[in-house]
Amino acid sequence: MSISQETVPALRKAVRILDCVKMSDTPLLAVDIARQLDLPRSTVHGLLAVMVELGLLEKTSVQSYKLGVRLLDWVKDVTDKRDLVTEFYYVCDNRADHEAFTMTLATLEGMEVVYLACRNSTAILGAHFRIGLHFPAIFTAVGKAILSEMTDVELDKWLKLYPISSWPKSPTKNESFSMAMLVNHLDETRKRGYAIDDGCIYDGLYCFGSVVKNYSGQIVAGVGLSLPKTVLSHYDMSIVANKVVEFAHDLSYRLGYRGGIRDSIRRK
Repeated sequence: MSISQETVPALRKAVRILDCVKMSDTPLLAVDIARQLDLPRSTVHGLLAVMVELGLLEKTSVQSYKLGVRLLDWVKDVTDKRDLVTEFYYVCDNRADHEAFTMTLATLEGMEVVYLACRNSTAILGAHFRIGLHFPAIFTAVGKAILSEMTDVELDKWLKLYPISSWPKSPTKNESFSMAMLVNHLDETRKRGYAIDDGCIYDGLYCFGSVVKNYSGQIVAGVGLSLPKTVLSHYDMSIVANKVVEFAHDLSYRLGYRGGIRDSIRRK
C-alpha cells in the first residue's frame, strides 16, 4: 500500500531541511531555510530547535545552521555494512547499458592490482578475467587510474617501495615501462578523467579504468570496462569512457561518497 505524501509531514520537512543545509556551501540562517523551502518561519524554527537537540544540526555562533555530528555515526554504520563486491554486482545488475562490456573490480595491493569481482560481457573478449587474478598496476587501466589519484608524496613513497628496476615487462608487448612513460600516462589520466590500457595485459583488448571512493573520499578500488579492440570503432570512445566513469560514480555513491564526477570527458 502506498504511503500518502501527507503522512508524517514534520519528518518530511525535517529531511528537506537537512537536504537544504547539506547543499549550501555555508551555514544557513533560519530565515534563509524558510525562504528556500517556502515554509512558515514558525515551523522551521520549531523543527530546527528539535534537530539541534537531537544532534542532527548544529547552531553556529552567528545563529546559522550546519549538519550535526550525529549524522556521521549513521553514515559510518551504513557504509561499514556495505560490502564492496556486493555493491559492485548491484550496480552491474542495474545498468543494462553495460552488458556489452566486461566490468571488473580491482584493488591496488603492492605493485599489483588484484581482481575482486568480474561481470563478463555477452561478447567474446579473447581474454579471461577471474577473481584473484593479478597484474602489474602500471599496465592496467584500473592500476593507472588509482595511481593517478595519488598525491606527489604518496606516489613518491610508492615508487620508493617499487622502484623502476623491479617493474616487469608488458605481458603482451614484451617491452619495458619507463618512469617517463608512467608519468605521461598518469598526467593524461588526470586530464581525461579516466585511464586506458591499450593491449598491455591482453593482446587486442582495450580497457578503460576509473576509481571508486568511500564515504570519506578515500579510494578503495577501481573499476574497469573492457572490450575487444576490433569492435572499439563501433563506439564513440568518449561515450564508452563515460560509462566506466559513471559506473565508478554509481558504486562510490552506494558506498556513501557524495562528491561529484568530472562533468565532461575529452573526446579523442
